[in-house]
Amino acid sequence: MDSITLIQDLAIVLLVAGFAGLLCKRFGLSVIVGYLVAGIIIGPHTPPFSFVLDVQRIETLSQLGLVFLMFGIGLGLSLTKLQKLGVPTLLSTALGAFFVLNLTQLLGAALGWAPTKTLFVAGLFMVSSSAVIAKMIQDMKLGRERPGQSALAITVLEDVVAVVMLTVLGSYSLESGSDSGGVAGLLAGLSAFVVLLVMTGLHFVPRLLRKMETRADPELQTIVVAGVLFLMALLAVKAGYSLALGAYLLGAIVAEMPQKGGVERSFSGMRDLFSSVFFVSIGMMIEVQLMLDVWPWILALGLFTLLARSLATGFALILVGTPPHVARRAGLLLMPLGEFTFVIAQLGVSKQVLPPEFYPIAVGVSILTVLVSPLINRHAEPFLVWIEQNEPAWVNRGLAMYHNWLAQFADLGSNQLWWQLSKKQVLQIALEALFVTGMILFSQTFLVLVQRSALAEALTPLTLQILFWSVLGLVVLIPLFAIWRNITVLALIIAERAYTRMNLPGSVVENGFRLFSAVVIAYWLSSIVPLASLPYGIWLVIVVVLVLVLLVFSRRLIYLHSKWHHSLKDVFTASLPPAQQRLLQWEERSLDWGINLQELVIPEHAACSGSSIAELAIRSRYGCSVVELGRHGHTIINPRPSTTLYSGDRLLLVGAREQIEALQMALGRLHESESAVHFDAARLETVLMPFGSRSGATLAELQIPHHTGVLVVGIARNGQKIINPSGKEQVFAGDELLVLGTLDQVDPLKQLLAQGDVADAGVVEQ
Repeated sequence: MDSITLIQDLAIVLLVAGFAGLLCKRFGLSVIVGYLVAGIIIGPHTPPFSFVLDVQRIETLSQLGLVFLMFGIGLGLSLTKLQKLGVPTLLSTALGAFFVLNLTQLLGAALGWAPTKTLFVAGLFMVSSSAVIAKMIQDMKLGRERPGQSALAITVLEDVVAVVMLTVLGSYSLESGSDSGGVAGLLAGLSAFVVLLVMTGLHFVPRLLRKMETRADPELQTIVVAGVLFLMALLAVKAGYSLALGAYLLGAIVAEMPQKGGVERSFSGMRDLFSSVFFVSIGMMIEVQLMLDVWPWILALGLFTLLARSLATGFALILVGTPPHVARRAGLLLMPLGEFTFVIAQLGVSKQVLPPEFYPIAVGVSILTVLVSPLINRHAEPFLVWIEQNEPAWVNRGLAMYHNWLAQFADLGSNQLWWQLSKKQVLQIALEALFVTGMILFSQTFLVLVQRSALAEALTPLTLQILFWSVLGLVVLIPLFAIWRNITVLALIIAERAYTRMNLPGSVVENGFRLFSAVVIAYWLSSIVPLASLPYGIWLVIVVVLVLVLLVFSRRLIYLHSKWHHSLKDVFTASLPPAQQRLLQWEERSLDWGINLQELVIPEHAACSGSSIAELAIRSRYGCSVVELGRHGHTIINPRPSTTLYSGDRLLLVGAREQIEALQMALGRLHESESAVHFDAARLETVLMPFGSRSGATLAELQIPHHTGVLVVGIARNGQKIINPSGKEQVFAGDELLVLGTLDQVDPLKQLLAQGDVADAGVVEQ
């Protein structure tokens, strides 16, 4: 009978939601308002129209709708999109949330609220409605103006703020309090969990989607993705976080896949269906009488929200360098609250941190901001002009001085060579450290699963734990070794800068930095590994075994980590169009490897016309190489030394800028093209040298250009990069080869290098 009642409740919810949404669209209102009103009407608190009475079933429907809602939001905010928004947008979003938090804390202190209650109320006001803001910007034709673009970028990132707040607030209760140490520890654990889940998801989900795609069955793909969606939400709950976090992260992962369009189409109907269920369920939990009783609070907090959000976001944009007029205009656009206000209100009431009347307060404030914001923004320009005309002169001078200083500081930072060289290593160390932290912090969850398996029946509890920690140690050893390799590269960079700038002994600085890093790593691992779970003697044995594995199989660890690293990077380019992928490869690889790619055109009557590449001695005399030749619409990749050059030929050269300039001076004034990306055939690829009998051979012995036509333009080994290597240069397993050639040429190169003694040898393309 309960199952029939659930079907009845779902039918009522969907029908009423559809009717309410239709009415709202006719009057130009957000459908969310209609869903909430529909929920209020049919909910258990508004007799005689109470069609749905079971509160527990309502909460179940709400949680189900939340999963699909967060998955849809994650699909719209990929990791690549986050990266493209830039540091200023990230900073302004974080600062805006911080200012809203502090303004709400001042309000809470004035009203005598408890710290935890104040934190939940701040969470209600931190996140704007991206749907309402996008509609406002579209109606006011601000999409191509800077205030509209800034507001859209921030409202997208505020979804991330909301997910973080949901996770943080999910661990709070009346008894737990809100001490800063707990928040810091929670954020550290959250970051580790996010990195662990995202990196693992990026490794497995693309393979799963590719297999589903080869079967050409959209139905199977939808079923499998839905199963993974609920699994990710369940993992987040098991780890102590909100199910919204797992659903959101899967959406962000799938957003990086080429299959995103198909998944989005197949889930669009399901997402709309369950999103409406979520908002109607929120409405069903609202008591109308409470809303009537708290209307002064709705007006007061609504006014506070409009002022706090516009001031906080506008000031945050000014602090990151946005012109004051643009920042204030964008701040006014960011006033309306969105769906996360209802989610956080629901969470606060369910945890008994917020009183029940905060449900209708949150809904009322959200509706008020949605209705009032368009009216304010239509008359924003005269208001802002009046403010600027009546603003004290010292404020204008102070802002101008601050922005000039900010511009000078940005120029200074961009010219810091040491940071340009080391930022990649710093980022990789941070990500690898968070991944290891996540693996160890959540190892107890994995251990419980192992203890419940059939393996536990065949082993004693102590033996099972020893086996578990030994296997986990082997898994963690790969990123730990990668962290140490990056630290070694950082030590070399810091030592070189210390010697050239401060005349300090480079070897002392390098070894001191390594020693300090080793102490930090030891302290970090000792603080996160549950040492009390096993006797110290057993831990010592496990560490000794891991050290022996590291010494014996160091190159294999390098290879496995490089293979995993490349597979993750492939995910971020696979969803791009082919032309954009190629442009990204040119830019990224040339910058990462510190090489210069320049396209030159031989003019009419040039002295070098009619001479071969060997006769001009381009490589032996000037140190640069002709890697591609374009002639009358035809392209020659890696032309032979005997190839003759003629007027009108386009040459793609690789080498240092001074080498190419010297070649220009010697051969006459060659015309310089804007970019090397006009060459459509050549590709820069990174190929991993596998294990096998060819490891240790020189480039001359491998005869790569002869067998495949591919030119090796760089070798990366242990953080060091060799540009334009000679034929005498040896290549070892785990080395990364930067090669240039067509896709048809690179594939035979992989087969050539894979001809070894080890069965699992292979190469991975970056």
